[in-house]
Amino acid sequence: MIARHAPVHLAHPRRPPFRRAGRLTLAASLLTIVVGAVGIVTQVGSGATPSGWSVATTPGTGADDVLLGSSCANATQCWEAGVSIENLGSGSGSTFAPLVETWNGTTWTLAPTPPVPAGHGGGLFDVSCVNGSDCWAVGAVLGVNDDGNPSGTLIENWNGSAWSVVPSPTPTSPGVAGALLQGVSCTSASSCVAVGEATDDSGENLSDLILQWNGTTWSIVPGAATGQAYDQLTSVTCLAADDCWAVGNAGPTPQNPNFLPIYPGNAPGDQGLIEHWDGSVWTITPSAASPSPDGGFLYGVTCVTSADCWASGAMTDSNGNAAGILMQHWNGATWSDLSASVPDSSTPGILNGISCLSATQCWAVGSLGGFGGGGGGNFQPQAIIENWNGSSWSIDPSPNASALSLLATVSCVRAVECIAAGTAAVEAQQQNDPGLRTFVEQMAFPPASSQGIVLAAHDGGVFNYGTATFAGSMGGQRLNAPVVGIAATPDGGGYWEVASDGGVFQFGDAQFRGSMGGRRLNAPVVGIAASDDGGYWLVASDGGVFNFGDAGFDGSAGGQRLNAPVAGIAATPDGGGYWLVGSDGGVFNYGNAGFDGSVPGQGIVGQPPVVGIARTPSGSGYWLVGANGALYTYGDAAFLGSPNGTRLNAPVTGLGSS
Repeated sequence: MIARHAPVHLAHPRRPPFRRAGRLTLAASLLTIVVGAVGIVTQVGSGATPSGWSVATTPGTGADDVLLGSSCANATQCWEAGVSIENLGSGSGSTFAPLVETWNGTTWTLAPTPPVPAGHGGGLFDVSCVNGSDCWAVGAVLGVNDDGNPSGTLIENWNGSAWSVVPSPTPTSPGVAGALLQGVSCTSASSCVAVGEATDDSGENLSDLILQWNGTTWSIVPGAATGQAYDQLTSVTCLAADDCWAVGNAGPTPQNPNFLPIYPGNAPGDQGLIEHWDGSVWTITPSAASPSPDGGFLYGVTCVTSADCWASGAMTDSNGNAAGILMQHWNGATWSDLSASVPDSSTPGILNGISCLSATQCWAVGSLGGFGGGGGGNFQPQAIIENWNGSSWSIDPSPNASALSLLATVSCVRAVECIAAGTAAVEAQQQNDPGLRTFVEQMAFPPASSQGIVLAAHDGGVFNYGTATFAGSMGGQRLNAPVVGIAATPDGGGYWEVASDGGVFQFGDAQFRGSMGGRRLNAPVVGIAASDDGGYWLVASDGGVFNFGDAGFDGSAGGQRLNAPVAGIAATPDGGGYWLVGSDGGVFNYGNAGFDGSVPGQGIVGQPPVVGIARTPSGSGYWLVGANGALYTYGDAAFLGSPNGTRLNAPVTGLGSS
């Protein structure tokens, strides 16, 4: 089926692009050059099976170390945040320090963290990265009175070279003695949301707390009124600056978190709480409720699209302690309880962290076993990892490396790996030093078992190679303008072709989301890139970007004075950003697309124009290609060869990665 229609969504420029010089090598890795064709995309087989979870070697401080939050900027920059506790279990005099560990693609190392306010300790409970040089970690100042209770919010920022404390407000309402931030999510350098709760002098929650970052300062934003005596928010995820979900719990009894706030503690009657931000206000969205006197406790939340979100946590018993796994799903209209679909859901347990790469790839992590309210002699959980394949949840085999283990967080990088983190102890004891150590499990995706590519020519003809299937083409049909690009659907079951006049044609399972066909354009369209869930972007030679379906607008070069026309577009693996490339090799990055270098400023002159850009599978680098076949590589892109210097029958006009 094909279609060509008027546009339904047009994005306008919002901010200037980034354009910088970086390192350069003439190279290519895992890529294909196509001579005489415009538009080349790679279709990777979607049935690749993960190679399994294994325990990673991680450093420790020598104290009791607990990892609570995680985020990956790319395949070679992942962060785990938590707290290191001296003298835990000694009865008094415990001290607390923020704990940050970083993954460089090969090893884990301890990252230096800045000191918290003089005389105080602190802990970090979550982290979110905009890119490799902009990450935020949130938590609390702890233990002012040697009691381990929070006395104020703590927020730290990574600028690419060091962490620093950034001022953040703490509520001052009557009865409030402190505050704890448990979750953070960023969609850009000027838009982050952090959630948690205001606390009393015993460390118990009073009311939910929401902070927002506008690029300059953090400020408190009112949450929705729950109508309950006590409420808190434990996690947040944002699809855009005006589309965020936060989860937690509310009820008649405050939570007693003991030393681990990831477990419900002695709060009978509390129920799961879900709030949504639309850019103006936070509102409550009804969540599944357990019958009285039992309740629920939500700790993790993630979204694939605005109509596909998951929230995880625990059902609680009449004492308010974890009694079984709680799993809820949002379909765009309502939240439904899918707990029964999760293996071992009736066993006392909790799923704290959850991460999705697509509608058919989600992982949730937590623990099963005796909880004892998050501490005490009955605290003997074992880590568990659950996987969603698009139709059902199943348990992923994972090693139990100690007598006690739990996972609090999980982050995944498309086509590369997933990383789950928490804490473990060799001996299941809770007297004196419990011996808690950092615990990280990693799962690497193997190379795709099948790969293929589809190419498009100016006349709309499509050529398929490898395992890529032919789903139709515009070849042989009358075109108003030549085809200039092609992009495959995320599952490889179809593709779109785009013409220079902005007309879009869909084939296979590709859905038509809109086009610029029939609209007056300031400049011809030169490329198309697919999002991770069925949408796409078009780019014109003047740098204007048009987004359709779930593809978000993150900026453009439209209206900017360009040294050379734009020649192509490539999207990040998760669809959270994109790159534009000019014919002079200048690179513009938007959203979560990182800048890794460009041709200008490298001293290269007199070369044929750059005609395309493609990202590496990890999204941590990209290749540029010139019309003469010269390949330029940046980030983790490596050189495998190029036709540069070879006599070509026609200029190179496309580039794709495999």
